Amino acid sequence: MLEKLADVDRKYVKSKVEEGFYTSEIEAVRDAVRKMREKEENKNLKEIRTLLAVGLEQIKHGETVPYSADFMDNAMRQAKENHKAGKPIPDELKPQN
Repeated sequence: MLEKLADVDRKYVKSKVEEGFYTSEIEAVRDAVRKMREKEENKNLKEIRTLLAVGLEQIKHGETVPYSADFMDNAMRQAKENHKAGKPIPDELKPQN
């Protein structure tokens, strides 16, 4: 696996093993992958918390739509019709990056 890394990256991983931070090169790579996953999960959690805060503010100001099975059925039906008709998804309904 390490032979597919750029020279600078391979040297960096080897140096971390030599400095005693890791017992093997594969351990260093696994740790890097784990940290990337954690960073991504934390980003997702931050986005969820932000959206929840917006939702809580909307609730506080009475800006809600009562949930019902009919409401969801109609929303799904409308979404399917829009998809079949080739209508684009409105920007406010798209996931925010």
